[in-house]
Amino acid sequence: MQALMQHKGKPCLTILCPLHPSNPDRFSDRLALKHLVQDAILEIQKHWEAPMAGKLISLLETTIDKIDLVHAPKCLGIYLTNDFIQVEHYSSAVPPIVQFEDRFPIRECLWQLQLARPVYVLSLSEHQIQMHQVSNGHWMEIQDHFFPYRMEDSYEYSKPVRSSSYAGHAHVKMFEPDKIEMQQIRLRDAYRKTDAPLSPYLMNGEPLVLAGPERDMSLFSQVSRHVNRVVGQINGNYQLAHRELFEDKVIQVIQEYRRIQMSKQISSFFEKWGSGLGKCGLLDCWKAVESGQGLRLLVERGYREPVYMSATGQFSAENTQLAATWMPDAIDRLMEMTIEKGGEVLLVDNNMLGSAQRLALILRYS
Repeated sequence: MQALMQHKGKPCLTILCPLHPSNPDRFSDRLALKHLVQDAILEIQKHWEAPMAGKLISLLETTIDKIDLVHAPKCLGIYLTNDFIQVEHYSSAVPPIVQFEDRFPIRECLWQLQLARPVYVLSLSEHQIQMHQVSNGHWMEIQDHFFPYRMEDSYEYSKPVRSSSYAGHAHVKMFEPDKIEMQQIRLRDAYRKTDAPLSPYLMNGEPLVLAGPERDMSLFSQVSRHVNRVVGQINGNYQLAHRELFEDKVIQVIQEYRRIQMSKQISSFFEKWGSGLGKCGLLDCWKAVESGQGLRLLVERGYREPVYMSATGQFSAENTQLAATWMPDAIDRLMEMTIEKGGEVLLVDNNMLGSAQRLALILRYS
């Protein structure tokens, strides 16, 4: 995202092309990208002088030819300026856009960064402990000095016996715990050993998902110091089979966790709003951020607002003043301004901020 923000003030061309990974031949994607590129070429010819325009068109066409659409995710982003071109792949769908402005939009990068925050999945069984990192839908198995941890049964079970056949029951050895109890002790010890290796991965508050039989998850919860990081549990052993079903269940848990986190942030905004530390709506939020008051900006991720801004800072859907500035998306500009002034931006799912005009700001001070 920083690479895109560095080009602010230059003539910038952005192409966003939605893709359809479920379509195996990708014919419709190739056709849609071709049409967007044709629109982009018209924008290049319109805003750049002939020598530079020819160079940029050639660079764009060369870049498009190298793109692998077969393995691409849900969206393709192409960012072009005089001395810079960058291709980004996004895992969330967006509307098709060809946009010329003095900056690159950052909305898609922000959402990608939110999804990229890792979630760890700890898979428990009586045979081994596995851990995976899930980031933006990508799975990676943790393989370090501890994980995967394979259980070793070092306990021997023996029945109580008499010291000799003549002693009767006088010297019968103490009863040892039965086999099931010994197995639980062994598992509890193994899960206690798991705690220290978990700490480096969860040191910044990363969420943890537990998976395994109910008995194993219960034993882990009894001995672990990281229980407060657990955001969901999946019952069943999926270490050897049903991998796709397991991944689907994990993704559902992660999505629900993120939605809960968004709801908490929205509830926090309404609490602040009630005490005079909140603003909503484009005009009020813009003025507050411009003056340096913006602490955390909450935006519905599909909310876009193409407007004209007058010299006095008023917004209008029509160009009613000669000095008005056209903004293809004022919300994107507001997000960038919030970051530049040291604030934080959080994108939330659509329809979660309906009562706050789809845009909410928590203030540093009233």
